[in-house]
Amino acid sequence: MATVTKQARKKIWAFLALGTFVGLLLLPLFLSLPAGAGDTPAPAASTDAKPVEKSRDVWYKTEGPVIGAPAPKTTDSVKDYPRYNFESRVILWVALQQHLYYGSFVLAVPIFCMIVEYLGVITKDKALSRKYDQLAYDFVKISLTAYSITALLGGIVIFTFLTLYPTFFGYLSSIFRPVMATYALLFIAESGTLYIYYYAWDKMREGFLKWIHVAMSVILNVIGTVLMMLANSWIAFMQSPAGVDADGRYLGNVWHVIHTTLWNPINVHRLLGNMAFGGSVVAAYAAYRFLTAKSDEERAQYD
Repeated sequence: MATVTKQARKKIWAFLALGTFVGLLLLPLFLSLPAGAGDTPAPAASTDAKPVEKSRDVWYKTEGPVIGAPAPKTTDSVKDYPRYNFESRVILWVALQQHLYYGSFVLAVPIFCMIVEYLGVITKDKALSRKYDQLAYDFVKISLTAYSITALLGGIVIFTFLTLYPTFFGYLSSIFRPVMATYALLFIAESGTLYIYYYAWDKMREGFLKWIHVAMSVILNVIGTVLMMLANSWIAFMQSPAGVDADGRYLGNVWHVIHTTLWNPINVHRLLGNMAFGGSVVAAYAAYRFLTAKSDEERAQYD
């Protein structure tokens, strides 16, 4: 009876954890929904109200209400580009490049973990299943350190933008405010999912709990992919703006701002690039473990 009670308790906690993860994943979507009108009638339009200015989207060629300010006309001054005793572009390039390296690895490894763990679940060979499970566990273990470094580098990137490019970052954040808020919520959700996914591994190795654990890896990959796509929208907007008029004024349609002409090509490029880069790092890790193995069985596992 005690065993049954313990197993039932584990299942309850597993369902609660899974429900929490799904809730965190859907929370930004609910927050982004417009508030309903309810039963309160809309106030009558005032005859003295100023007419809403409309303008034409530079890419979609549709009209929309002008909501944002025009793109700032920056000058080579301390106000727009503060300078210190180093080259600002080099600092930003190094921070962004390192953030991209570690971020690519962090986004790719959970994909490998999900596939390998799933293979371990469906295989009927118990010994092979344990090898798959241990391999997936090793992958996610090395990704934890990379995840912390990625978050640290992301903070450095934001600090660099705020201190060295305040005018540019102020304009970009004014347009992507809801996207950045969603990004922050999803980052918290991904962090919680990753750490619970790792630390609950031993307690969810068998039976139905193992399937819950595999489902967590799917949720982790979904969150990571959405995060990548949101970040890609900022890059795509800088190269192929949309959702703004010829003066750079935001026209109120956040989907147009996200879905520019280069957004999907960058998404595909980064997804495949992440997997290629992450695969090379994983292969290097497996080679290192093979060379340092002390038994033929361990060498065979990492070969």
